[in-house]
Order: sequence, then C-alpha cells, then structure tokens
Amino acid sequence: MTLSMAAPTVTFGRRQPTPRPYAMAPSITRRNTYALKVRGNALCDCNLFDGDVIIIRRYQHDTQTETAVAEINQQTIALRQLSISRFGVELWPEDTLQPALFLHNRDIQVLGMVMGVKSETTFTEH
Repeated sequence: MTLSMAAPTVTFGRRQPTPRPYAMAPSITRRNTYALKVRGNALCDCNLFDGDVIIIRRYQHDTQTETAVAEINQQTIALRQLSISRFGVELWPEDTLQPALFLHNRDIQVLGMVMGVKSETTFTEH
C-alpha cells in the first residue's frame, strides 16, 4: 500500500487565540491519527528498522491552531511541521537539534487511521 494522500505542508505555530467571553481551556475539535509501518532497512541510519511503527497524531484546536506529534520508537516528538504528499511524509521536529525525517513511500506502509490503541498492561486480580 502506498501513501496516496495529497495534503499541503502544515506549519504548526502558536497563534494568538481569539478572545473568549469566559476563561476556558481550548478544546480539540478534530484529531487525526495515522499509523505507518517501516518497510526494509533504508531508514536504519535514522534508527528506524523493518517493522517499526510510527504513530502521527495531528490535532486541530477550536482556536484554529494545529499541532502534531509523532511517536517513534516509543519516544514522543513534537513536530514543528508535517508534510504529506504523493511522494511520502516529511516530519520536522520542534527541537531544531533533531534532523528532519523524510519517509519515502517505498520505505513505509500506511496501516491506516488509528481508532484506538490497546495498552499491553498486566492486570492482577485481587
């Protein structure tokens, strides 16, 4: 399966919120979560190996601001910019010390939109 979504590059910034008649924490109006699986070892220099799963969470808030985070190797990374094109996915971390990461379509498999995540927690009975 190849990534065939064409979406504009989105830069996540901190815009000034619109004034509200009462103080309230901003709520999320839309959330998209994508799961990508790494294919092959072309990304091994980025510490991504065959079978690794990348979760990208994109949020649009009621103030019309957008934010996104990526979970790579169980490490959550805030994104400054996310670009999804017909060629692949490019992630620009908010931390400028981390390099941008381009995931070409041939190196990933889109698993789909995530509807829920099952936690591998051990339960004990009392």
